[in-house]
Amino acid sequence: MLSPRLSCLVSATFVALLAVPVALSAQASDVPPQDIARGKQIFAATCRGCHTISPPAQGGPAMSRIARHYVQRLGSRKAAAGRIAEWLAGPTVEKTLLPRAEVARFGVMPHQPLADSSRFVVAAYVVTLTDAGSRRGRAARP
Repeated sequence: MLSPRLSCLVSATFVALLAVPVALSAQASDVPPQDIARGKQIFAATCRGCHTISPPAQGGPAMSRIARHYVQRLGSRKAAAGRIAEWLAGPTVEKTLLPRAEVARFGVMPHQPLADSSRFVVAAYVVTLTDAGSRRGRAARP
C-alpha cells in the first residue's frame, strides 16, 4: 500500500500524463474543427492516391511520418502546418524538411493545383496525424 504522500504524487503524475495529448492537440487549436474536417476531405480527394496515413508508404511517404518529422523539426504543429502549406504551394527539393533519403526514395511530389485556403486546411489536417500509426511506424523502420 502506498503512503498518502506517494499516492498523491502518483495520482498527480498520472493526471499530468493524461494531459499531454490534449496539450499537443491544443497547439493546432486555433484551426477550427470544420477546417480540419475540410482538410481531411481535400486530402482524401487529392493526396490519398499517393500517400497513406500510416506506414507502410505507398507512392509517397506516409503522412503521419511527414507530420511527426515536421513537428519535431519546427517545434510546433502550427509552424509545421505553415511550412507544409508553403511546400504545397510549389514543392521543390530545396523546400523540403524531409530527410534526403526520403526524397531520394520517393522523389519530389508533383505540384497540386490547390487554392491557398485549401493548402492551409490540408496542412492543418496533416499535422493532426502525428500520432497516427506511431507504433507501426517505429516497427516498420529498418
